Amino acid sequence: MRQTAFLALIMMMFAGGVYAQPEEEVTSPPDSLQNTEPDSLSAEEIEVPIEVEIPLIPNDPTAVLEVFFQALKTGDEFVISELISSDGLDEIDIMLEILQENLDDATLSRLATAGYTVTADEIDDWSPMDYLTSTIMLPVMKARYSIYEMQIGEYSDRGNELTIPLVFSTATGLELSYQANLRKEDNQWKVTNFMGLNSFP
Repeated sequence: MRQTAFLALIMMMFAGGVYAQPEEEVTSPPDSLQNTEPDSLSAEEIEVPIEVEIPLIPNDPTAVLEVFFQALKTGDEFVISELISSDGLDEIDIMLEILQENLDDATLSRLATAGYTVTADEIDDWSPMDYLTSTIMLPVMKARYSIYEMQIGEYSDRGNELTIPLVFSTATGLELSYQANLRKEDNQWKVTNFMGLNSFP
């Protein structure tokens, strides 16, 4: 009797244990229309390509001079490098050679005072274009041109080279006359000579 009761108790416990086990979680197959992509990215995580606006380079001689002058006022090395002629770079190369030949402590000190942040070794490796672009970005150079307004005089077409009269004026009434030289290279008018390009600080 006791054995029968004991066996009955064991059977009840066994049955209770089986039914007490948690049911396996049944997952439905994924809906083919369900969006399986990760959550939306935050605004900080979305990479938006940055568009760099490249200035338009004019080809009319008058417009070239106006754009060139504005680039000198703002230190825009891209425009200057696009509109300087090969002859203009040759003139700058002459100044660079003189600078490199006389590169002593006094010269380096003068350059630092003018705003250049460059070592003697870097200057030795400069090209005329490096010298030009490093110079026109100097605050003292931009200030040199910012005080002027420019008027362009009349000129006559002489083929691939032009000499154009300019008048630079200040708010105080000071006027400076100058002649800019332009040369056509690869069907683009470029500046060979302009006020201040033969006199770097």
